[in-house]
Amino acid sequence: MSSLIHWPHNLFQTQDIPAFHSRPFTRRGGRTLSGFELTTQTDLGFWQASLSNILVMSRDLLHQEAWNAIRVALQGRSGLVIVPAYHVGSRLQKLAKAQRSFVAHSDGSTFSDGASYRNEPALLQMEEQAQIGSTVVKLRGLQEGLSLSGIRFSYFHALYESGPVIEKNGDVIQLPIFPAVRAKIPAGALLNVSEPTCLMHLASDNQMDMEFGLSPVTNKSLSFVEAIDYWDEEAAS
Repeated sequence: MSSLIHWPHNLFQTQDIPAFHSRPFTRRGGRTLSGFELTTQTDLGFWQASLSNILVMSRDLLHQEAWNAIRVALQGRSGLVIVPAYHVGSRLQKLAKAQRSFVAHSDGSTFSDGASYRNEPALLQMEEQAQIGSTVVKLRGLQEGLSLSGIRFSYFHALYESGPVIEKNGDVIQLPIFPAVRAKIPAGALLNVSEPTCLMHLASDNQMDMEFGLSPVTNKSLSFVEAIDYWDEEAAS
């Protein structure tokens, strides 16, 4: 995934909180004798996201160049973009952000601009291997007293949200997740909770259209949909 576009949320800041919405997919399950329509849950749900009121500095050529470059790279809905769910939505995510540190590489090197590498705290791991299509998993909190219900986390840019606790055994929690597991997650894998990410497409081919006006700031909103086609292809390969 090294060639994928990471949405630069630090460059293109938003006035509104980024929104990630789960879209469950249900099927009709017939009707009861009283005429009530039944629905059946499937594992085909997906994520939708929106970044509203992105602040694009019309007179900042860096902003214009970056926007144009991303537009060319994505080529409408066909491109893949990694969208961060960076808004703090749980106590665990708040803790993870607070415990992040910035360090040099193991050989003492840094990025070319002198910046350090971000070191993510180890707070959450997969207790047992999660197979593709699983909707119930076992998670282990790596610090005492962590709440693992109702949190978002990601693994290799597949975004998940946990449901209510089914069973608890010490630091190990069994619970449902949304959506179904996109790609196998091995036992012991560390999960990203400080800034989980989701692999997505633009919702339409014209999402990146931009008209820079005379105002110093141009507001733009973008919509994304999860790239479930990518995960389907990965599972089939």
